[in-house]
Amino acid sequence: MLHNQQLTYYNNKEAEKFLHKVLESISSVFKDVFYEGQTVALILIGGYGRGEGGIVLEHGIYHPHNNLDLLYIHHDYINPSKKALVNTLLQVVSKKFNIGIDMSMITKQKLMKLNGLVITYDMRYGHKTLLGNSDFLKNCESFSLYNIDPIDMRQLLVNRGTLLLINRLLLCKDTLSTEERKLIIKHTMKAIIGYGDALLYFNDLYHWSYAQKQSNMAESTSIDKKIQALYSEAILFRFRPNYDTYLSKDLKLWNKELLEIFSVIHLNCETINLSHPQLEWNNYLNIALENKSYSRQNLAQKLKSCFYAIKNIPTLRELKKSNEIISYMQLGAKGVLSLLFPYIAYKVYPRNYRVLFQKILHIDNDNEEALLNGFLTLWSQYGDTNFVNVLRTYNITLEKS
Repeated sequence: MLHNQQLTYYNNKEAEKFLHKVLESISSVFKDVFYEGQTVALILIGGYGRGEGGIVLEHGIYHPHNNLDLLYIHHDYINPSKKALVNTLLQVVSKKFNIGIDMSMITKQKLMKLNGLVITYDMRYGHKTLLGNSDFLKNCESFSLYNIDPIDMRQLLVNRGTLLLINRLLLCKDTLSTEERKLIIKHTMKAIIGYGDALLYFNDLYHWSYAQKQSNMAESTSIDKKIQALYSEAILFRFRPNYDTYLSKDLKLWNKELLEIFSVIHLNCETINLSHPQLEWNNYLNIALENKSYSRQNLAQKLKSCFYAIKNIPTLRELKKSNEIISYMQLGAKGVLSLLFPYIAYKVYPRNYRVLFQKILHIDNDNEEALLNGFLTLWSQYGDTNFVNVLRTYNITLEKS
């Protein structure tokens, strides 16, 4: 169903031909495993789904730079054995073509209940259909820009920001391989885009297209020129990365400098989000708990969040106001960790929050290392399940505190 649709930003013929061949193989996997009536749509999302995928020059030939992100939308229940079979067959395709493939499955009924997410807005307009019919996505008004929950945008910012915490751990090594240095650079560019996206959103300039976001950022009169330049640089890197430009950088200093800039961006976004002009990190946690909660959670999510809070009674005892307690119970583990993130990332440790930090992170000490390891340990459980794989791949150990 792709025909001659563009997948890469530069519409490079070599990369386009290669990607279409890969996607034909992927489509065949799903056609072979699932009967036609079970498939609603198999769609390509992410950069290539937007038609803005990245390419990289290797040995004189352009190749795709990013993984392929797939979403299989289906009717009815799917047996776990079939899911396992599809994953196995996709791994075969991945190895054959030497390209990463990430795949998720969801029923149409469950998908249509998702509300207020950045990813559903991006997906609504930025996808390519491989199988079935996805017209219902473009017609889904609940997946609109104006329906995005600000808390979901906060989560996006924090998800990208945690990549710099992984960088911080990698940069503690005595020596770094070229592969590790490239990972740090890739993480950094993703973080710049994530923070820039949040800034665009809170300035009413967000868009599903990377190219349009780059244009909106450049034309903004309210965003600092240095941030505009950083964002444009990261977007161009995403379209066609050149690692050689950055491999000689002092990556530790770069990471430190960017976190200082990100602290300002983050606080700016939350000042707008919470409508609190006097917001600073010393009062952020209390104000965020008083003002925001996961009001859009479904019943199952609310019960899960409450169960997490009940398991952490010592933390609840540290909260003084009823609004803070209610909000804490609604946020759940990932939501609470997102509120702690700026303190860990930007190394801001207000004395009035130190005991609360220890209770939330289940640590005995409140020094910098203990706080970082405690946060990342919980983040690997509740925030990003792929985080553990990154730690394992690059031989990073979190010390218990």
